[in-house]
This record gives sequence, structure tokens and C-alpha cells, in this order.
Amino acid sequence: MPDSLELPSSSVAIVGAVVFFAFFVRGVSGFGSATIAIPLLAHVIPLRLAVPLLLLLDFVSTVATMRIDRAFVDKAEVRRLIPFAILGVVVGASLLVRLSPTYLLSALGLLVMFFGIRTLVEPSADKPVSAFWSAPAGFTGGVFGGMFGSGAATPYVIYLTHRLRDKRRVRATFSGFAFFDYGFRIIAFVATGVLLQLPLLPLLAIGLPAMAAGQYLGNHIHHRISNAQALRVIGVLLIASGLSLLAKVWL
Repeated sequence: MPDSLELPSSSVAIVGAVVFFAFFVRGVSGFGSATIAIPLLAHVIPLRLAVPLLLLLDFVSTVATMRIDRAFVDKAEVRRLIPFAILGVVVGASLLVRLSPTYLLSALGLLVMFFGIRTLVEPSADKPVSAFWSAPAGFTGGVFGGMFGSGAATPYVIYLTHRLRDKRRVRATFSGFAFFDYGFRIIAFVATGVLLQLPLLPLLAIGLPAMAAGQYLGNHIHHRISNAQALRVIGVLLIASGLSLLAKVWL
């Protein structure tokens, strides 16, 4: 689909529905909006529009919600992750504007499937890891975020769950880190021209109310389902969306 200010009504409905569902998932689980939304949006809008769209929506969502758990943020872990994440974002954003969409979409499909399987397996977070792992976790998350706007949360969350015992501290620390991570990605995307695209304006007009509604509903039912149940559903959906994206590219 060419970059255009005009979207067919069917595409408008799909964008709104995908964004609503992605932020519903984020409201329930605390993360994963871009990982859910990017591969689905790539079916109806170009990847170079889907990535910055979700980045902006995630940033707005983070600003609106991070105050809830502000007192539980582990500032030391945030400081460890930031420099490596910044380096990864620079590398990832550069690759986004240079590589073929076919390879980007294929890599994204495989990446999302991997995260889906990883979610279903639900490895134990009982074994603590060294702070040394902030380097590969931060860099990998930055690259994923810079290239796809998707998958970035997973390395960070895996690292934090193996460092912090309390689930609320994990969620709060991720939100605190995400504020700086998303902010730097916005700067990087402006510098590379990714955010300076007029077609983003109508997409934001569609996405902002859908984001607000989805997250509100997700937050509302957060305490009504177990975390294990939510993660199993998300894992299946990630695998399905990754397979559909690979089919779109190669079939």
C-alpha cells in the first residue's frame, strides 16, 4: 500500500481495531502493545508508518499511566539499561531506513513467533542474573525498537523479571525506563525522517481514541483474569500473527 493520506474505510476500521486490541493487551499485561499491533498493521499500512505510529501511541500511553507505580521504580536498573538501549536504537533506526521491507517483515514475523513461543513456555524467573545482562538486554531491545517498534519490551522485561522479585517493581521499572526509551526513539526517528511523514497524522487521529479505549478496558479487567491466562492467550496470538506475516511476504 503506498504512503498516502487517503485510507480506504476498511483499512481505517482495521487500524482502529488492531490498536484497540493491542492496548487492551497492554492494559491487561503491562506491555506488548507494539508486539501485537505492528505485524497486524503491516497488512494494511507500510511498516515505515506502523512503527512510528505505535511508538507515538506507546509514548502517550506511558506518560498517562506511569504515575500509578512511580514509587516502585528501581532507578538503578533504569540507569543500567538506558545507555545500551540508546546504542541499539541508533543501530535499529538506521537499519529501518536502509533494508528491504521484505527482509524486515520476514525478520519481524520470525521474531514475533519466537516471542509467542517464549511466552507459552513461561520459563521460570526464579534464578537471579547478573547486572551484566543489562548490556545485551538493553542493546537487543533498542535494536528491535529502532527497527520494528516491536519486540523491544521483551528483552527488557525478561531481564527485569530475573533481577527484581516483586511483580509491581518489574512493571513500574519497565514503565520508568520506557518513558526515556520511547522519548529517545522519537528523537532518533525525527532525525532519520521516519516521524516526518504526513500520513502519520490521520493514523494518529484513528489510533489515539482506539488506544485510550483499549487500555481503559484492559485496565478495568486486569484483576479479573490471572497473569498466566493472559500470557497464554497473548502467546497464541503472537504465533498466529507472525505466521500470517510470513505468509503475506512469501506466498
